[in-house]
Amino acid sequence: MLKTFALILLVLSLALFSGSCAVHRAEAPAIKPPEEEADCSIPVLQDELARLEHALKGPGEGRVNDLLRVARLSFLLGELSPKEEKSRYFEKGEHYSQLLLREKPYGVEGHYWLALNLCGLAEQGGARRGLKMVPEIVEELEKALKENPAYDQAGPHRVLGRIYFECPSWPLSVGNIPQAYSHLSAAVAIAPENSTNHLFLAETLFKMGKTEEARQELQMVLNGTRNALCRKFLEEDRQEALRLLQKK
Repeated sequence: MLKTFALILLVLSLALFSGSCAVHRAEAPAIKPPEEEADCSIPVLQDELARLEHALKGPGEGRVNDLLRVARLSFLLGELSPKEEKSRYFEKGEHYSQLLLREKPYGVEGHYWLALNLCGLAEQGGARRGLKMVPEIVEELEKALKENPAYDQAGPHRVLGRIYFECPSWPLSVGNIPQAYSHLSAAVAIAPENSTNHLFLAETLFKMGKTEEARQELQMVLNGTRNALCRKFLEEDRQEALRLLQKK
């Protein structure tokens, strides 16, 4: 998932929480973890999004989970939709992620989905806009990593690792292959069943000149059983792994 980070230039900015956060965490409402989508059909996802948006207009006990689901659905639809429709969904995702953070400010979920939807907007907006958005994107990803590095099948590590991989190095930016390797190795260790974790690590290993290790990771992509977003992307990862195995 999330292969559109080439325009993002990284500026690290850590946000440290005060000791009072522990109290808020204990009182935060329960929230369901994300699950891989069985059906990535755009009309099906659009129908669910519309239903949940309507439900969110009124009060309800499941509001936090609904906000999380809408933020995730918006990002997924942004990834799947034609170019002219992408920004509209990423903007929805940004909006609902902000609302989720108001309801549950000290959990991983709001920070993570806000970061991903902002990444989508940065990519669609071009290099100049992406550069302006970078500090907020990275701040949210670092907060998500601090809260729960295993969330979304090691999503915080996976996304940060990919950003380090894609960015140009200093002085143009802070692209850093060793840092990418560190994050993606952690992602593989946390969620070894995730195909994208192995694919991103393999591409990093190729850039490091570690061809044999990279090919081993590509074989793990072919054996992967999960993708953080949907099964469609699992098959795409496998096809990319086959392409790289033939090329390399």
